[in-house]
Amino acid sequence: IGFIVMSETSALSATAATESRLVGVTSALATVCIWAGWLIATRYAMTSNFTAVDIGLMRFVVPFVLLSPIWIKKGIWPKGLSLTNGLLMIIGSGAFYTLMVASALQFVPASHVGILLPGVMAVWAVLIAVLLFGERPGKVRIAGYVAVIVGVASLVALKPAGVISDDMLMGYGLVSAGAFMWACYTHAMRQSGLGALEAASFVGFWSFVVIAIIALFTGTTLGDAPTGDIMMLMTAQGLLAGCVAVITYGLAVRHIGSTGASAFGAMTPALTALGGVVLLSEPGNLTLVLAVVLVILGVMTASGVFRRVRV
Repeated sequence: IGFIVMSETSALSATAATESRLVGVTSALATVCIWAGWLIATRYAMTSNFTAVDIGLMRFVVPFVLLSPIWIKKGIWPKGLSLTNGLLMIIGSGAFYTLMVASALQFVPASHVGILLPGVMAVWAVLIAVLLFGERPGKVRIAGYVAVIVGVASLVALKPAGVISDDMLMGYGLVSAGAFMWACYTHAMRQSGLGALEAASFVGFWSFVVIAIIALFTGTTLGDAPTGDIMMLMTAQGLLAGCVAVITYGLAVRHIGSTGASAFGAMTPALTALGGVVLLSEPGNLTLVLAVVLVILGVMTASGVFRRVRV
C-alpha cells in the first residue's frame, strides 16, 4: 500500500511539474511575441502618420486606466520607493524610453531595432553592474557579451547598399540610448522592492501624466487617424505590452525561473526580424541572420543559460 501511495504521489508531483513548466513556457512565448509585436507595431505607426507622442499616449493610457486600482491603493508614489529609483524607473521604461525607441523606429527598420535593443541593453547592464556595483562577470558571460557586440557590429558594418545614411546613424544612436535607459530601469527595479504589477502601475501613471503634458505643447494627430489603426495600436501598445506582458513574464519567471525566462526573451530579435520582413516588407539578408544568431547566442550565454544546462 505504501508503495502504491508513493507511486501515486510521485506521479502527481511529476504531473504538477510538467503543468508548471507548460505554463511557464507558454507565458514566456506569449511575452516574447508581445515584445516583438510592440516593436513591429511601433515601426508601422512611425512610418505612417503617427508621431512619437501619439505612440506614448496610446502606450500608457491603457495601463493608466486598467491598473488604476493598484496606484490608487498603493499611492502614486509607493511607500519606501526612493526618489532616485523611482525616477530611473519612469525614465528608463516609461514615457522617455518610449519616445526614444519610437523616434528610432522612424529611421531604423524594426528588424534592426529588435536586434540592437536587447543586445546593447545587455552590454549596458553589465557595464553598469561592473562600474557601480562591483560585479565581476566570468569568462563565459564575457564571451556572451563579445558575441553580442560582434553581432551588433556586423549588422552595422556589413549593411548592404554601402554607406549608412545620417538618419540611420541617428536611429542607431537613439536605440543605444534607449537600451541604456532600460538597463538603468532594470537595476532600479531590482532595488525598488516593487512587484511587477506595482511597478507597471507606477510607471504607467507617471508616464501617462508626462506624455499628456508633452502632448499639450506638441499636439497630437490621433484625432485625424483611422479608428482601426488607433484600436490596433492601443491593443498592441497599451493592453498587450503595457499590461498583459507584465503578467505573462511574471508567470514565466515563477514557473521556469529568471534564467529560463531570459532564454526565451533572447528570441525577441528573431521574431522581430521575421515580423519586420514578413509584415512590413523590410529587407532580409544573410547579414541580418548572422546578427540575429550572434545576439541570441550572446544574450543566452551572458544570462547563464548554458551554464545551468551543463549543471
